[in-house]
Amino acid sequence: MKIFSMMKDRNLINLFGIPAWLLLIYMGGLYYAIFILVAMVIALGEYYYMMEKKGIKPLRWMGMVSCVFIADFYYVQPDITSFEIVGSLILIVLLIFIWELFSIKKGSSMNIAITIGGVLYIPTLLGTAIEIRQFDSLMDTSITFAIVISVWACDSAAFIMGSLYGDKKIFPTVSPNKSWVGSISGLIASIGVCFLFQNQGWLGSIFQNSDALVFGIIAGVFGQIGDFAESLIKRDIGVKDSGKLLAGHGGVLDRFDSLIFAMPMTYFYIHFLWPT
Repeated sequence: MKIFSMMKDRNLINLFGIPAWLLLIYMGGLYYAIFILVAMVIALGEYYYMMEKKGIKPLRWMGMVSCVFIADFYYVQPDITSFEIVGSLILIVLLIFIWELFSIKKGSSMNIAITIGGVLYIPTLLGTAIEIRQFDSLMDTSITFAIVISVWACDSAAFIMGSLYGDKKIFPTVSPNKSWVGSISGLIASIGVCFLFQNQGWLGSIFQNSDALVFGIIAGVFGQIGDFAESLIKRDIGVKDSGKLLAGHGGVLDRFDSLIFAMPMTYFYIHFLWPT
């Protein structure tokens, strides 16, 4: 009965959560930025909670405040100078060290490292999703839709094909259910979605087929690496899910782990590698 209850909860979350997510992407602007900010805050809280299971005491409040600053940076990025960015990072690091100095807790070095590491891992990487959606609005593209749906397609194809034919595992000690067959199938699915976007003209007139291929590889490869990275952390902590907020799905970090790697790589491509 418990299994059926979990499946029912999972289906309900899919039924309402996926359309809501897609609607927020479509709306963009401040609505989507707030959505990603909330996801960043909850996911970072889950990350810190997992670390607390190992006796580490990260500075939660500083991490949450950092989420707001980082989200604001990505939302208004063109209007922020490099001096302001560096200045904000310096201030965050200094405040973390000063607070830890006066708190006089054991394990200060790990507390500081995990606090800063959490900020770099979740809001700094996931926050790029805000800027990419801003890029979509400015350039009349649909990169956000393409990457998110490609990641979902990758997960689904990897699960289905891996369940049917996945005997040889990739990292059995980290994620024992992930197979080479499933992983390759997921990559093919993500590339297929991006080519569909490109061929239908949804991706944007500024992009070519080669760009669609790159976006598909980013979603299919780095999305899966993001999944493995979170599995590595959970395996080390000894937990199955990052949280219990989403019944049948685990925590928010479990739902965004793939995008935490796929979005910053997309950001890196369009701003530093894309042949404009």
